[in-house]
This record gives sequence, structure tokens and C-alpha cells, in this order.
Amino acid sequence: MQRDLAPDVLRGFALLGILVVNIQFMGLSSSEGARGEWTQGFANGSATFIIASIFAGKFYLIFSFLFGYSSNYIIRGERSNRARWVKRCFALIVLGTLHFTFLWHGDIIFIYGIFGLLLIPFFFRADKTLKIWTRVIFIISTTLIALVAGLVYIAERYFPEEGFQSPGETSLDRQLLNGTFLDAVPERLELWLYGMATGVFLQGGLAFAAFLVGLRLARSQFLSSPIDQERNSKLIKRGLIFGIPIQIVAAVVLLRNEQSAEPSEAIYLLALFASFVAAPLASMFYVGVIRKLVEEKPQLVVWMKPAGRMSLTIYISQSIVASLIFGPWGLGLFQDLQTWHVLLLAIGIWLLLTYFATAWLKRFSQGPLE
Repeated sequence: MQRDLAPDVLRGFALLGILVVNIQFMGLSSSEGARGEWTQGFANGSATFIIASIFAGKFYLIFSFLFGYSSNYIIRGERSNRARWVKRCFALIVLGTLHFTFLWHGDIIFIYGIFGLLLIPFFFRADKTLKIWTRVIFIISTTLIALVAGLVYIAERYFPEEGFQSPGETSLDRQLLNGTFLDAVPERLELWLYGMATGVFLQGGLAFAAFLVGLRLARSQFLSSPIDQERNSKLIKRGLIFGIPIQIVAAVVLLRNEQSAEPSEAIYLLALFASFVAAPLASMFYVGVIRKLVEEKPQLVVWMKPAGRMSLTIYISQSIVASLIFGPWGLGLFQDLQTWHVLLLAIGIWLLLTYFATAWLKRFSQGPLE
């Protein structure tokens, strides 16, 4: 069978956004990313704004949407294929465990394996049921985020003596500055446990909702040619009119707060809340634009297809390259670069690995990890 072009292109495109967001935590601060001192100055502030408005919170939703969408290629409407999906999920859990232990504490592969198992009861449910569950999960997730942000705001206002600023340097930061590769393992595991708990709380529900959207739209071959041009135009317009402006405002608020003399953790969380709520609209705007380009001008985007076909290999390779650049067992550049440096570096790494994927697939039918 001939592969659909759009899912691979989108997956390759999403890898860029994921690396741009992740590299803040790989190269600047393992727990905070580009915050505080890393946002000061015009260049760093501009880079922070670009990351927050264009990338943060959007591309992991695209990746999650595609994960749910790709389940249709495996299940294909046959209940007997669920065993194959289960094996795939357990393989992701094992690989994710190795990934967050030795390379990247912000790993998503492990969570995808767990969530993939939770997706099984939905494979043969009606579209209406999937829509209901998607809306319920989205509402619960955003309500919880808003509640936490509101509570932190109240605490900051009425109990200022308690202090609600986020933690600064972590033990993993110290190991990334002066430790060894194996010394960093227990510190990375500790931070992974904390990050997994907060990450699942902040983004897990939205990611699983994106799984369900992908699962449902795969049934109608949403990403296959020919596309519904009118429906796609509406998708782009909704994202452009509602999603993108909210992202810009949220990014401005976040940046001004971080650059202030006394940044507020509550305002930071409220900006994140606004960004997360509008993120699905922005994400689907990107999906709509890529679909349109694949349909009308494929020569502009087809070069991203190899990275999408090797998305697992490229995702892990991003962590390997970053570990060698920032870790003291490599070039030792952790906290030596500025925010705008790591933004450009992320784009460079992505382009390099996309070239690698293109060269690899000229000789082999799939990536090493695939």
C-alpha cells in the first residue's frame, strides 16, 4: 500500500516544534526552561516569545493527534489487531524508560505507551461517543489548570510571606555542569518523576483528547487526498482568528511577567492556561496549512516526509545529539548558551536529522528504531 503523505509530513514538522520546546530544558534549566534570567534582553526575549507563541503547547498536540490517527493503520477495524497494538505500546513503555533514564527527563514515549493502552476501549466506539469523551476530558483538564492558577494567585495575594516562586537550580543542573553520565541518572529519574506528575496533570488530558480526535478523524481518512477544501479552510480560519491571537497575547503576558522585577508564578500559570486552552485551535491551524500545502504545493513540504517516517528514531536522536552538546561528557555547553542560541540550535539539529533521515531511507525501507 502507498503511504499517505500528509501524516508523515506533519510528523516531521511536529518534531521541530517538540525539539524547540524541549531544548530549553536540555540546555538552559532542566526544570524551568527559558524563564527568569533566560528571558532578559531583546534577543532572549524575542526567542522566548517565539517559543511561547508559536511552539509551546501546540506541537505535542499535533504529535498526539497523529499517534491516535496512526492507530487506525494498525487496528484497521479488526478486533484481532488489538494484540499488535498492545505489543507496540509495551515496546514504547520499555523504550521510553530507557530514554528518560539515560537521555531526557521530559520523555513522552513512556506516557504514549501508557495512554495507548488506555485508548484500546475506544477503538470500536461510535464517533458520537468519542466526541463526548473528547469534550469531557478537555473541559476537566482546562478546569483543573485554571483552578490551580487561581489558587496560586490567591495564595500570592493573601499569603505573600509563604513564597510561591518556582524552584531554581536542580540537582540535575549541577550534574549537567560538572557530573558524569552515570551520575546524572538518579537525578534525571527524580526530575522525571516530578515532571511526569506535573506534565500529566497539565498536558496529559489534552494529549489524550488529541488521541481521541485523531482516532475519530482517521475513520474518515482526514489526512488522505483529496481533502475537503471547504472544511480545511474553516479549520485554518478558526485557528487564525481565535487560536493564534490568544497565543500571541498569552506569550506577551508570559514574557512581560518573566522580565519584571518580581515575576508572579500565578500570572505565569494563567498565561499557560490561556495558551493551553487555545492550543488545539492553533494546532489544527498548523494541520490545516500542512494539509493544504500537501494537496496543492507538495514540493514545499515533501522534504519533511523522511523525518516523519522515522519519527521515533529522530525523536531519540534529538535527545542523543542534545546530550552530547550540553552534557559535560560531550561539549559541556549546558547553561553556556543563551535562549536565542538554543532556539537556532534546535532548528539546526532538526534540519540535520531530517537530512540524515532522507539519506537513510534511500538505502533502507524504515528507520533503525522503527
